Amino acid sequence: MSVTTTWKLADGHPRVLVRPNDLPILRRRAQTTHKREMNELLSLAEAVKKEKPEPNASIGPTFRLAFLYLLSGEKTHADMAALSLEQTLKLDVSGEYGVGSSRLKSVACAYDWLHATLPEDLRNRAGRRALEQAQALYNSEEVEPESFLAGHGVNQLPYTLMAGLAVGDDFGGECVACARPMPMGREPHHARDYVNDALYRMERMFACYRHFMEGASFSQSYAYSLAYIGEIPYFFQLAESGLGLPFFQEHAWFANAAPWYTYALRSDESFIRYGDYFCRDGIFKGGYLYRAMAAIASRYHDGVARWWTNRFKVSGCEPDAFIFDSREGKEARLETLPRTRHFEPMGIAIARGDFANGTLAAFKCSPLYLHNHCHRDQNSLTVYHKGELAIDAGAYDGYESPHWKNYYVRTIAHNTLVVHDPDEQMLMRSWPLANDGGQRFVNFPHFAAKRFEDIRKECFRDGRTLAYREGAGFSYVCGDASNCYRPEKLKRFLRHVVFVLDWPHPAAVSLVVLDEVEVARSGLVPRILLHTVGEPERQDACVTARQDGGRLNMHVLLPQAATIEALGGPGKECWVEGKNFPVDLDADENLRRSSAWHKPGEWRVEVSPADKHALKATFLTLWETSDANAPAAPLPALEADASGWVVRQGDLAVGLFKPGLTRKLGGKRSISVELAIP
Repeated sequence: MSVTTTWKLADGHPRVLVRPNDLPILRRRAQTTHKREMNELLSLAEAVKKEKPEPNASIGPTFRLAFLYLLSGEKTHADMAALSLEQTLKLDVSGEYGVGSSRLKSVACAYDWLHATLPEDLRNRAGRRALEQAQALYNSEEVEPESFLAGHGVNQLPYTLMAGLAVGDDFGGECVACARPMPMGREPHHARDYVNDALYRMERMFACYRHFMEGASFSQSYAYSLAYIGEIPYFFQLAESGLGLPFFQEHAWFANAAPWYTYALRSDESFIRYGDYFCRDGIFKGGYLYRAMAAIASRYHDGVARWWTNRFKVSGCEPDAFIFDSREGKEARLETLPRTRHFEPMGIAIARGDFANGTLAAFKCSPLYLHNHCHRDQNSLTVYHKGELAIDAGAYDGYESPHWKNYYVRTIAHNTLVVHDPDEQMLMRSWPLANDGGQRFVNFPHFAAKRFEDIRKECFRDGRTLAYREGAGFSYVCGDASNCYRPEKLKRFLRHVVFVLDWPHPAAVSLVVLDEVEVARSGLVPRILLHTVGEPERQDACVTARQDGGRLNMHVLLPQAATIEALGGPGKECWVEGKNFPVDLDADENLRRSSAWHKPGEWRVEVSPADKHALKATFLTLWETSDANAPAAPLPALEADASGWVVRQGDLAVGLFKPGLTRKLGGKRSISVELAIP
């Protein structure tokens, strides 16, 4: 039976995030493990006592001071929280993204946590404001009517649920247990309606999230998944505190967020790039992921999540610290984790030199077309080694900006394959786009999957991982991105990648990459891409990128006599079909703040076969990654016969063999791989 028809509201207050029997535990933490957070709350109280906050500056203090009252039980703290609440109530009701939910959170929690201490008039105004503010988020459609896989709804519903739980039956009225999305534009509903609708939507959202997270993945980029992951602990805690529903226990798949982020964490405290990336600061300064990792560490006794939690440097998150972070359990030693892993639901394979300062190399071929904040980047590669080497190019200068539509989300900005067909017309939704030669868009029946049912629909099928294997000192992945391009242009694109650990030196990862390509007609020329921050160097068939402390040599072994062209520099850094679509750095303050470590890049290398009329092409490249000051490795050599290909470099031999023809290579270090076929 659906939880929307079986829940029972907890008696009395508090019941939003905290129950009466939680208070002794929280107060004990205030005197022991959470003294620092308690002192921060007391310092806030002193500051508010000296100077009453302005309305816009009162939202955070209202939430934090109300929580301080729960910890101390002192009337002076309740009075200061009430004063801050009065200031917050001077703000207008808002349905704006981020604005409305933050106001609602403060008002709803203050109503619940200060319930017995508030003057009747203030309590009534706060309760009714919470319902009005909740309805505003529906009226603005920030709670989208029928979108459960992605979208802004997840960032509103914890707070509309807070309103429903806080107010409960306080203002009377009949319960409308509709268990359906509420119609837009109504006057404020009875509080129970918000509980019902949040539960209705949560069931549908969690079905989508679970599909990915059972495989330690998520349907959005590492940056955008923060906005989802960070809200899930609120959902679970609210269901437990207000309704007695054991959501943490029933949805243990949530713990898989820990490896999802761990394998993607770079040494500069950011994540590998794929999809829209908006993080403006190092990841350990953000409250969203802190709340999630603290909850996973505490509820599931997860040592990896404890490692994360112990490293966050967040301010203003004291209630979250008390509620979600028990400060118990030992952290895991990341160096004991396997250095390669495949995140199957999103088709992401990662290889690490170590979990400190070594290489972080990643391959992506997702099985589901997602769009929105995801990119057309199937069979793409990124390499980070003490600096940006093979990069995901461009920057998130705004949703639907000219740069976003024509370059950043497009295949041309990624280290994969493009085939320019002059007859192709690129359309995203209803917008005509520059023809980058890349992967198709889905515009019908929707421009992106919205519901769990969409995951199974043929129209949203995208790439696929044909194989993933791990061996001694290596991993192998094969992605089939043939379906990601229009069949009138491209018939076949298989990318085989061998990640070679500790080559050419410890903590480095090098890649042997074999691309099998077949175009639909003569005259269409496939080009594989390598994007770099600065201008790459060229020596015969070797392209070198240097950045900070890292170096990448891409050796082009096939096609023979390949055309290797570098394109970029000022005025051509985002060049598509004869036009530049540069990043608008003035569009967003966050982008300017992040520019110190989020480098959009200015150059790309395009490799194409010498024969511009052949239907089939084979690309074989060695991506040799090392410290910038490491000695030069020997030039690689290629051996080819009917069984496949062998790449040799110094003491290393990597064999890529056709099915059934695998053989041992001998030598000090050899890797034999049987290639996957569709």
